[in-house]
Amino acid sequence: MNDFDSVILAVACVALVLITCFLLIVMFLSNIARILGRISPENRRMEPAQVWLNLIPVFNIVWTSITVDRVAESLHNEYVSRGLDQAHDSYGRTIGLTLLILMATGFLFLLVSDTEAIGVAVVLIALLAFFCWVGYWLQVNRFAEGLKAGAYRPPPIDEEW
Repeated sequence: MNDFDSVILAVACVALVLITCFLLIVMFLSNIARILGRISPENRRMEPAQVWLNLIPVFNIVWTSITVDRVAESLHNEYVSRGLDQAHDSYGRTIGLTLLILMATGFLFLLVSDTEAIGVAVVLIALLAFFCWVGYWLQVNRFAEGLKAGAYRPPPIDEEW
């Protein structure tokens, strides 16, 4: 294999990885938009279409944290209104913000990466961030499944009347 072939192979591999990552992000954002669509409008802190603003480069650095917070608050509001609120549940906020902190930390390490040890740290942080992302996706999806059935628990009856 000559140098030209190896360059073409490397470019093809990078393109395949980028396309796969983009498709995963689109699937994730589609899922979040669908979840927000299951929440009644009066309980939503963000419209489902606003989720797609996370595809805008640079803007998404701030908007992602807003999305995590508003999705969690919307889920909480919906669960409270249906009488399904679970005490001490963050509705995905904790793991979502952990993911964002890991991503920011990894980016900062990447900026100052001049030694091999820091490069290894970036890879480890990236792996942790990936697992947090999957965990966030699963956790928020679990709450969405609770909304899918249209579950409702009536408020407790006050016996004093």
